[in-house]
Amino acid sequence: MRHKREVFLGSSILIIATLAFLFGWTNLFTVKSVSVSGSPNTQITKQVLLIADIKKGEKLARVEPRSISSKLALAGIDWIENVKISRNWINRNVNIDLSARVAIAKAGERYIDQGGVLFTSPVQVNEALVEIEAKDDAARAAAVELFLALPSELRNKIVTLSASTSNNFQFALNDDLKINWGSNSNTEVKVKIYKALIDLPENKKINQMDVSDPTKPTVK
Repeated sequence: MRHKREVFLGSSILIIATLAFLFGWTNLFTVKSVSVSGSPNTQITKQVLLIADIKKGEKLARVEPRSISSKLALAGIDWIENVKISRNWINRNVNIDLSARVAIAKAGERYIDQGGVLFTSPVQVNEALVEIEAKDDAARAAAVELFLALPSELRNKIVTLSASTSNNFQFALNDDLKINWGSNSNTEVKVKIYKALIDLPENKKINQMDVSDPTKPTVK
């Protein structure tokens, strides 16, 4: 019984060593082709391939996914949210799969994703997006969080969302109404107050609303 275990263990070690040699040191498993998926155009594809720098004939086992992801991040390609590297041992292809950030707002010439991250889009974004003006990264992230928490009927009216701090916000709507929202607390209550005030006949021509203190809302 002991002899059988020793034979099995020895065979297993030999198989592992042989596979390690085949994958890591011979030319049987080398890179034959490199592809990019999720790229918006051929120019970006060429750029990604250049930065990844995966050579044909390179050992597949030595293609390091983390290293490629780091190279793309260091190159300043900020529109990429995630990178997945897959190696096909049969056709010997390495695929670089790119996941792009989705713009939910803009900040000048750049865009903002749902995590509050600023990025430059490699393609034209034709969708009308809210402009978020924020003092710093923390204020921008808080503004995005508040924006996404609003009901769509209000969210779709906002042209500009300003964040002087991470807890003080103002809206400019597409009907020329400006709202001092204040902090991001009591959002549901403030939304109800906004709806109630805007529905009153005497408020049809107002251009300012203050719901920063939901117990004392005002209009002008």
